[in-house]
Amino acid sequence: MKNIMFSFASLLLLISCKGKTVETTAAEPAKSGNLIHLNAEQIKRAEIAWGPAEMKTINAVLPLTGELRIQPENRAVVSAPSDGFITSLRVRLNQPVRKGEIVATLRKPDLVDLQQSFLETRDRIHFLQSEFTRYNALREDDATAAKNVSKVKAELTAANTTGEMLAAKLKLYGIATEGLTTNNVQSELKVTAPLGGVVTAIHLSNGSALQAGSAICEIADFSALHADLFVFEKDIMKVKPGQKLEVSFPGAPDKTLGATLFSIDRVIDPEKNAVRAHARIDNSAGMNLVDGAYCDARLALDQAAPMPALPSDAIVRDGLEEFILLLDHEQDGDAFFKPVKIRVLGSENGFTAFSTETPLPANTPIVRKGAYFVWSQGKVEEFSEE
Repeated sequence: MKNIMFSFASLLLLISCKGKTVETTAAEPAKSGNLIHLNAEQIKRAEIAWGPAEMKTINAVLPLTGELRIQPENRAVVSAPSDGFITSLRVRLNQPVRKGEIVATLRKPDLVDLQQSFLETRDRIHFLQSEFTRYNALREDDATAAKNVSKVKAELTAANTTGEMLAAKLKLYGIATEGLTTNNVQSELKVTAPLGGVVTAIHLSNGSALQAGSAICEIADFSALHADLFVFEKDIMKVKPGQKLEVSFPGAPDKTLGATLFSIDRVIDPEKNAVRAHARIDNSAGMNLVDGAYCDARLALDQAAPMPALPSDAIVRDGLEEFILLLDHEQDGDAFFKPVKIRVLGSENGFTAFSTETPLPANTPIVRKGAYFVWSQGKVEEFSEE
């Protein structure tokens, strides 16, 4: 009997303890994931306010990344037209040059001999032409003259061919043969810029010996600098030439440059796994833009539809990512917030439209004022835990 009473008492004690445990657990805040906790005093002092997102018609934008590039047709490698050695290099690194401006002079040892051969051939053509005319006049009365006509004609044809070939070679070297005489024979070649731009590289110096085709310097036309933007396959149908963009740079995030999309590649870039879209920058606004610089862009899309939107200050940016803060629950005047990663779709009149990976339920409370204070409190808690 005593044992039975002891067992009954133990059972009552166990039930009582279990009830107490349930009570204690119910009093603790239910946390799911990493929530940010603010007490009532912090909420009041920072004037934290929350409420649902609003549906606003904001012109949607497509965020893109890319780099500044100069296309190959706006670059030039200035090469030697012949073998020789440089007697004068007339450009410096980063110097602007105009199309046709002399870049270097090149001494070619056999250049004078080539011009001499052309002048001698030209004189011979004049002589053979007069001989052909004379023998042709005597051909009817003199059998010997008729025979000489054929000979002189053959020699004249050969001389004309040689003269044309020599003239073509001299033209390649930039020497005009029309006014060439023994008084203006050139001993040096003038190498000129094939396009206007800026000298971006110099490969040789004064006195350098070189072969035909050796690179002397490189020129790039920075007025043709444009943004190469990477468009992923899912967004290709949203993009077309003529659309407007805003381009910004990590070094100057507060400045944006207007740009216009003018071309879209038809082949996917295997390195980026995206299509390149080319945008012409309307005005550099005095910024020192460089080839290969990283850039961000926001492409304005044509369609505009009502989208969830919040005051722009409610969007928290951390590095390259953007977040909103949902009110998870309240307890005894305290509040617990949950960060949610978003994708910004566009901004107008102080409001920013956004989308989330999973659609939010209607009337979900979101921090509309004091978002950065809540975010910083979360960082403090994260640091304290470490």
